[in-house]
Amino acid sequence: MGTTLRIIVFAAALVGLPGWGLVGQALGQSPVIALRTNASMVRPGDCLRLEALALDDVSGPLSAQVTYRYTAPVVVKDKDGAESASTRAAEVRRAAGPVIDALNRLQLHLLDDTFCFGQGATPGPYDVEVALRSGASGSPLATLRTCVMYEDPDAPAAAAGQGCGFLVRGLKRAETEDFLVFDADLPPSAFYRGAILRGGTVEALLEAGITQTGPHELGVLIPVFSRPSGGAVDLVIVDQFRKASSTVPRLPVPPVR
Repeated sequence: MGTTLRIIVFAAALVGLPGWGLVGQALGQSPVIALRTNASMVRPGDCLRLEALALDDVSGPLSAQVTYRYTAPVVVKDKDGAESASTRAAEVRRAAGPVIDALNRLQLHLLDDTFCFGQGATPGPYDVEVALRSGASGSPLATLRTCVMYEDPDAPAAAAGQGCGFLVRGLKRAETEDFLVFDADLPPSAFYRGAILRGGTVEALLEAGITQTGPHELGVLIPVFSRPSGGAVDLVIVDQFRKASSTVPRLPVPPVR
């Protein structure tokens, strides 16, 4: 076996090991920060809670600025004064948050919880970007992304339009007690990591076992040690190449028998 092939096989084998996050950094991969939300599908009256979840140790100091991008309704008048409904691109940019000294592995950090969805908003994707900078206003470090779909049950059915580039919508079926398949909008190719959280505690870090099983299906192997008592957990998945995340909140998992 050639030297290059040995390195590839060795690196691939490390993906399944608990220390892969640190090994990935040693091989030149930057630390991974996922974005956790309290929903992937939202409705009128919902407010979005956005948190950063460090899957690796992240050195600081650094600051984070949150931006929301979406399509907003607007009334357009023609030259005769006739009105018609249209849409326009809209953006809400929060001020940069306080400087973060560092993020420890598996640490959660609240970024924003003040963005709410009002009645009459245009159904569709709401893209959320988090710009990380060195210090309070230093050089850019990375841009993290997540996306939620806004649905209004009282609005007329809209024609299919652009969705989220990466969105795990919800549980589709359980192949076994351990292997769950989710309905998802997925990029053409990705390398996923994830975490299972109960409240503010990370119960399991998913370094392997997340695979695309179909055009709109994502399979996730749920470790037994993460569900000793069952109940509901949050599943956070991150495409670490694109730095894009998606959350399945309040996922029911059966207890270990």
